[in-house]
Amino acid sequence: MTGQTRTSYSREEIVLSIAIPMFCFGGTALGILLEDLGYIEDAGLFFWGCLVGAFLLAYLAWGKPRKDIVSLLAPMYAFIIFFATWEMKPTVILQLLFGISLTVLVVRLNRRFSTPPVKEQEEDPMEKYLYDYLHRITPFFRGIDRETAHSIASVVLSYKFELYPKVVASAGTAISRLSGEGAIAVARKAVTIIRDRAVKLDQSDVKAYSALAFGPGEEQYLAIIIPADQIMNRDDYVLDNAIVLAYGIAYLCSPDDGQMLDEHQNFIIQILSSYKEQMGR
Repeated sequence: MTGQTRTSYSREEIVLSIAIPMFCFGGTALGILLEDLGYIEDAGLFFWGCLVGAFLLAYLAWGKPRKDIVSLLAPMYAFIIFFATWEMKPTVILQLLFGISLTVLVVRLNRRFSTPPVKEQEEDPMEKYLYDYLHRITPFFRGIDRETAHSIASVVLSYKFELYPKVVASAGTAISRLSGEGAIAVARKAVTIIRDRAVKLDQSDVKAYSALAFGPGEEQYLAIIIPADQIMNRDDYVLDNAIVLAYGIAYLCSPDDGQMLDEHQNFIIQILSSYKEQMGR
């Protein structure tokens, strides 16, 4: 679960947030008191607390990292309501409604405009390519059961963390359960390619790779398809396709590993990005 960022307020913001409703409602209460004592004739015309509250709200809004046009124009609204509306005489009820409105704006201002504007990041084209690829291979591998897919997820994640003995163990489990032809045979081959590389790396043989490779008829299952003359290292090319395919199968068929696979998706994005130019992305 992702925790929400708690916004902290300055002392000035807290004081202003309290002062605005206090001036509005306090001014109205003072007007009623002065009318009862006979100092003024009509408490409805004693709207100065609302005016002060409107200017304080505008000042509070001006200091926020994001500007709220409604709060900034509060003094103008106050002038229109209390001075320019000739057909309606200001009343105590009007002051109370205005005070409630300013209080709502204070809450809105503090909750929505206290954080800097967030620039929307453009979607990584290779991330989109990965999702398109997952959508493309879904019909081929939807029949793989969760237990097998979990073992495949373990192969990919263990390889990412260089836990090569665990890669070999998980691959053995997955391979034994991947019985079939067509897409299942390609999945079995992908896991085997990763396992073979892990065996060599565990033996500190960094130059050795699996003897297996994907054939032309298996390209429909692969994410990275580039012309043969643009393949810089064929062994890495085969291994990278195997890793991305295994990741895709695990992502589609092992919901229990979904969060972990999401967290380490950048591992796959980096692989795809290394072929970005050759794929014309």
